[in-house]
Amino acid sequence: MSRIVFGLIGVVVALFPDGVIESYEAIALENPEECSAKPWLAPAVRAEGVLYVLATLAGGRAYGWLLNVAGVAGLVAAVAPKQYLDAGASLAYDRPEEVNWNEGFVTGVRVLGFALVVLAARALGKRRRA
Repeated sequence: MSRIVFGLIGVVVALFPDGVIESYEAIALENPEECSAKPWLAPAVRAEGVLYVLATLAGGRAYGWLLNVAGVAGLVAAVAPKQYLDAGASLAYDRPEEVNWNEGFVTGVRVLGFALVVLAARALGKRRRA
């Protein structure tokens, strides 16, 4: 099931990176109109979507690698969501110090991080049993 979800997310992200970024900013930021993304952000988001699709189609080790990376990112997000988001802002925005996160979004990132850790751990357990 998670493979289908990752694949569908990848398709949406690859086809509509600008819309994904706009939706993310509308949900995540208190001040999206004051934040200017770096010019390479949309192509990088598209590439991430393509990577998700390729890994889910390939399955096996490629998909396992994707889940491992998601689990590590999830662990960081679960333990330190504000720092995780701030690190992303420093990579993605021209003036990261002006990025203000919605408080509820920070909590949501923590919950999503825990969910990714659980998903990755379950998948690792299944791969080891096989």
